Amino acid sequence: MISLHGTVVVGEFSRQFSLEVGNEIVGVFGANGIGKTSLLRTIAGLNPLGDGELVLDNEIVDAPAKQLFVEPELRHVGMMFQDHSLFPFMTALDNAAFPMIMRGVKRDAARKLASEMMEQFGVAHVAEQLAPTLSGGQSQRVAIVRALVGAPQAVLLDEPLSAIDEESREGVRNLIREHLGRLGVSAIVVSHDRADLDHLCTRIENYTR
Repeated sequence: MISLHGTVVVGEFSRQFSLEVGNEIVGVFGANGIGKTSLLRTIAGLNPLGDGELVLDNEIVDAPAKQLFVEPELRHVGMMFQDHSLFPFMTALDNAAFPMIMRGVKRDAARKLASEMMEQFGVAHVAEQLAPTLSGGQSQRVAIVRALVGAPQAVLLDEPLSAIDEESREGVRNLIREHLGRLGVSAIVVSHDRADLDHLCTRIENYTR
């Protein structure tokens, strides 16, 4: 469960959000500049709330008035960034396994789980390549795996299909939905493509300026 009622502030951007997400896949749709990415970054703990309260799985993780802020690595949130944000000095496999290792999973076990999911997403063959050598589509698939693997308590996906070619798009979309359904957690998907959201999500929140 994700419950956010407060002000998202990133740099000069500020916007009030009121969002409740149960065990479902919620799409966030709207024009550039309305704060879609900022919303995800705040839920993940990369930016603190300006005011209000954020609850994840019945635990308050951000409440400025109470001087309460739970660090990102303790929130067990899987996030895929719009620019993928893979570590350039790591292989694709180590990038995919990294969040699990940060949450205390042993490296070999984390790499095994990540490897199995990379196989499903069609990128097992690039497992030992450094991140900068990957194509845009390969990088995006690895970033998706990193967000989904290791039983996160919530999943945040920012433009998860932007670098996937049209021929592969439906298959990747189905894989994402299948894995999210299996996890049974709160998930938020941000996309400028309404068709992707219609296929992926159980409901859509449409934000305007």
